[in-house]
Amino acid sequence: MREFTNLDAQGKSIFQWPRIQTGGTGISAGQFGTASFRTANDIDYKDPYSLQWNLSIDRYVGFGLGVRVSYIGMKTTQLAWAPDLNQMTSSTQFAINRPLSDRPFPNWGIIFTRTAGATAFYNAIQIEANRRFSSGLTFNSTYTLAKNLNDNGGPNSTGFTGETGGGRSADLYNRRAEYGDDYATRRHRSISTVVYDLPVGRGRKYATSIHPAANAVIGGWQLSAIFLAQTGPFLTPSVGNVDPSGSGSGLSRTQHPDRIGDGNISNKTRDQWFDVNAFVCPGLATRVANRCRIGVNPVLDAAPIGRFGTAGVGIISGPGTINLSLGLNKAFYLTERVKLEAGASFTNIANHVNLNDPNMTVTSAAFGRITSARSSELGGSRTGQVSMRLSF
Repeated sequence: MREFTNLDAQGKSIFQWPRIQTGGTGISAGQFGTASFRTANDIDYKDPYSLQWNLSIDRYVGFGLGVRVSYIGMKTTQLAWAPDLNQMTSSTQFAINRPLSDRPFPNWGIIFTRTAGATAFYNAIQIEANRRFSSGLTFNSTYTLAKNLNDNGGPNSTGFTGETGGGRSADLYNRRAEYGDDYATRRHRSISTVVYDLPVGRGRKYATSIHPAANAVIGGWQLSAIFLAQTGPFLTPSVGNVDPSGSGSGLSRTQHPDRIGDGNISNKTRDQWFDVNAFVCPGLATRVANRCRIGVNPVLDAAPIGRFGTAGVGIISGPGTINLSLGLNKAFYLTERVKLEAGASFTNIANHVNLNDPNMTVTSAAFGRITSARSSELGGSRTGQVSMRLSF
């Protein structure tokens, strides 16, 4: 049995760590401290779990109408978040000038991971009114007042959190800095659905003795509607290609700017949705569009300030959504067993313009401006369709 050694006949090392070859983009090799690992999964990854509690009060108020008032609470633990395990501690030195020994894993550069440990707290009050079908009418209407806080939203979250949280965490050592309102949970949300048999035609309140030919045209129609009204998502200002902490975080991840004012304004417009001057490059007292150079390039940039930006997550409310969708349909009985169903439906029938989120990048010339309309969550422009279905 031969003993393996990493030395050649002259006593020199045959292999040096890391010497890695792959055919994909997951691991890249180079000099000491430059190899990157994108992305690992924590070997001790824990599945998230939730504890939920609720209390509801129901009451029938007459005329087929019932009302429910509910409180819903939920705590979710071990949610996913995605830090860089090789992040250094904060410093006023440029990260690229710091010795490899300052890193937790000196032989490596970036070590992105998916791990667990984040937490979310959800609390909501919900009011619901429901009318069972009677006299040709049924409806359901709900209103929800909700608050959803978590610490894995990331510095530039634009949706519900996923396998990398809401974006890679800026600071490995302070996940609490990402604690704030979840982007996608709306503070106020109301949605109502209505189905109404128009009271015209044979067997209905008006024109009950109408001629069969006329009844085929104007009788027996059913109207349906969905109405949505909700406040906007919770937005987070961000800045890229800066490393104010000197930890190397900004070399691979989006960063938080400094917050020097409230940022929210009462007279919001699509050209200025919030006070852009409330957010600046970390370490600066005023905002300079297209300019935020700190901590990355020792030749061009200002030296790191040894800390992360102070702006939080979910601190700006985006544009809300209003949508009314209508449908009209009718069944024509051609014979006892053959039925033709015809109808038309329209989303956003009023063609109300629902504004998209504003630009949230501090260094962009369009920072704070809205340049498009919302297309998701029933927020798009009016669309319509006509349908016919034959059943036999």
